[in-house]
Amino acid sequence: MAETRGGSAAQAERSGKRGTTYDELLALAHDYGVENNALFVAAAKQYQLQQEVLEMIHATLQEDGEAVTTKEYVKGRENVCVHPLVAQLPKHVDSANKTLSTMLDIVQKLGRLASSEDGLNAFRI
Repeated sequence: MAETRGGSAAQAERSGKRGTTYDELLALAHDYGVENNALFVAAAKQYQLQQEVLEMIHATLQEDGEAVTTKEYVKGRENVCVHPLVAQLPKHVDSANKTLSTMLDIVQKLGRLASSEDGLNAFRI
């Protein structure tokens, strides 16, 4: 399962609590014995891809400097508009959150905890 944890130190630093929560979920999957479950592995890989996309969106927004851009139309008139990636960001964040929720469901429904501790309560809202 180590291959799904990938990422740079900069990625881990930027992700803050998100990275910790994901790492805790991976540890929980290990404790519940589903870390090698095909569904869990596929969801973990999907989440990694989603994180990479989110990082690219953030990096592009930072490189461009502003979330507001101008477009020039006919006769040289400029219109102010929001950067197109700003609209995409919530969609990708929501998708990543749903993937994490799916991973938690897999742990909860398919896993069995060896000890009497229930670490799933730490992830409930």
